Amino acid sequence: MKLRNSKVSLKSNLALLSCLLAVFAASCAGKNVHKDLKEDPKILVRKWTMATRGDSFSWDAGDRGYEFSNPVLLENALIFGNHSTGLISLYPTLGQVRWSLQIKRGVVSELAVDRGAVFFGGGDGFVYSVNTETGRVNWRYDLHSPVISKPAVSGGRLFVTTADDTVYALDAGTGKWLWHYKRRSSQSATILGASSPLVDGNEVIVGLSDGFLISLSLNEGTLLWEKKLNSAPKFTDVDAHPVLESGILYVPSYDGSLYALKRQKGEILWRFDSGGSKAVTLDEDKIFMPSSDGTVYALKKDGGKQIWKFELDGGTPTKLIVTDKYVIMGSTHQYLYVLDKATGKGLYRYNVGYDSGFYGSPAYDKTSQRIYTLSSGGNLYAFQIRKNPPQKRAHGETDPYKF
Repeated sequence: MKLRNSKVSLKSNLALLSCLLAVFAASCAGKNVHKDLKEDPKILVRKWTMATRGDSFSWDAGDRGYEFSNPVLLENALIFGNHSTGLISLYPTLGQVRWSLQIKRGVVSELAVDRGAVFFGGGDGFVYSVNTETGRVNWRYDLHSPVISKPAVSGGRLFVTTADDTVYALDAGTGKWLWHYKRRSSQSATILGASSPLVDGNEVIVGLSDGFLISLSLNEGTLLWEKKLNSAPKFTDVDAHPVLESGILYVPSYDGSLYALKRQKGEILWRFDSGGSKAVTLDEDKIFMPSSDGTVYALKKDGGKQIWKFELDGGTPTKLIVTDKYVIMGSTHQYLYVLDKATGKGLYRYNVGYDSGFYGSPAYDKTSQRIYTLSSGGNLYAFQIRKNPPQKRAHGETDPYKF
């Protein structure tokens, strides 16, 4: 659980977050729902682990150093951000760093890549554009907010949402301000995060902390329509990225429900009574949802009927990786999981250490079937989905996946 309040400073937010997480961790100590799950090398193999925090790294008061960045794959390179260094690019097959960019207070949002540039929010309150080949800063724009959504890039424009419910449109090539839409922020404590905008046609669709899903004009940023999704007594946030398919929007609210809405003006078609702050994943006729109640759900697109659910040992799930056979995710608690896609049965569990779980989204390379994910302990992991079972030969076992 990650909280913020629109009326207090970032350090106060982080101090509150730290206290709440400590209480949560204490309440979950010893919880071991899936004690039968093991690190099965027939399912997933850890290829390597890289510590990414420098020796001089230290936390500000109240900040426990949770990492929110997602690794991004670009051909033979991997780019990710962290709190201690900033932005880093490396060759994942060699374990060799290409370049690094020092950023004060590090990278605090997920990354977006478009046309040779990587975009993200820094802990210094700026949104950055950085050349993916050289690591040089193309431009930066002061948003006066260190907490922003994953940027969205469309038609040469960059769209981001800040924690105080301001949506910005910038020129992606120059960083020039185009427009911004300022919402009156929720007066109660809300989730530390922001919704990544969805650009569709001439509209920018985004969720806000007051419980509304809104649509803004692409060119002027004026309000076109709004739909109230969440009026929960605790947290009203709609922080997940809206997902659009076949004229239907799928949007969860944090402490409420998952909604299926008509694309035009947000008419609600159905709802499923479990919410979240991560985007759902659509696959054929199914919806896979990481929920804020610590459960992963598989639902039918038509009507939202539950197919299966999987309860985590603790914490909440990251955004999901859905392959032809598996559903893969990390938890904020301490584990990486692999589930059977058809049944939701747990197949694999990897322990990264108590309270050192995952917050940012994992990256998946379909070609190599490798997974890259950054833990809150500051470790970058590379896993390989097992393609073939191990083969035994006359002179012993030959298994290229074992080290």
